[in-house]
Amino acid sequence: MRIAASQGSPSRSVVLSHVIQHDKQAPMKKMLGLLALAVSLAAGPAWAGEEFCDDRGGGPRPPDDTESGSGPGTGSCEVNLVYDLSTANARPIENRGRIRETGFNEALLGSLRNSLNEVEIAWHLGKLKLGPDLTRASEARVIEWSFRPINQSGTERMLVISVRRKEGELALMADWLQAPLLDWSYATASPAEPVWLDHRSVVLDADPIGKPLYLKWTPTAVVVSVWTHEQWQELRFPLPSTSWKPVRLRNAVLLGVPTQNGTQISIGWPREFRDHWSKPLPAVGMGLPDEPVAPTDPTTPESQY
Repeated sequence: MRIAASQGSPSRSVVLSHVIQHDKQAPMKKMLGLLALAVSLAAGPAWAGEEFCDDRGGGPRPPDDTESGSGPGTGSCEVNLVYDLSTANARPIENRGRIRETGFNEALLGSLRNSLNEVEIAWHLGKLKLGPDLTRASEARVIEWSFRPINQSGTERMLVISVRRKEGELALMADWLQAPLLDWSYATASPAEPVWLDHRSVVLDADPIGKPLYLKWTPTAVVVSVWTHEQWQELRFPLPSTSWKPVRLRNAVLLGVPTQNGTQISIGWPREFRDHWSKPLPAVGMGLPDEPVAPTDPTTPESQY
């Protein structure tokens, strides 16, 4: 964090002299400052650091992780997501960990293209615990994939993916949204609400760990492919035109669904996310509003599953 001094502020030597002479409680203040920082970090997610993957591409793994290296068929990029509720001074504190995100530079897009010239992202679930209470529904919203027109005008669509457990059945939930603002996200609380365009879901195998999953960007649609019950199932969401492209993929425990304390999910991503990671480009300008869309369906996504 940078703190810029105003033009009228005293010189650095004068400030240091003043602190040495008059601030005899500096050690105590420093401790209190560090405690406040720790509480603020625990109260919400921290934004992405200098990489997307937790396992550093086969390097040192998180100290509490005892699983083997790379996942089946998807390279060596793993993200570990944990949702905890703890108490401090008898007040609940939410901990959703670090937010991982990547932009889509030309190197990453090129490395992900398949033989049909589609951008194809292979991924899988490496761990899935949706909380201890099996008597009520539990859901973890964990992926946001955002798209904008090439001219970066002020409109954005987003694919949001959750894993849901209800009455002993697991399902992959996919919501297709029109974001209310550029760079809007379920990662942080916001009074703005997205326009819900479509919702699809597919029932997963009883044990979905390691089963192949794909996200695809084609010239006309965004697609989720799931290998379940010995067959491929596709969830397809049309794009307004061929001028739209991916701008950001975010991986975190996101807000807005009933996530139980103790939820743990690990996701294996392709190694290209390690090799060609980049920060998402910032939104520029507001541009024209999105084209008209059909009214929101009065039923909620939850009621459809």
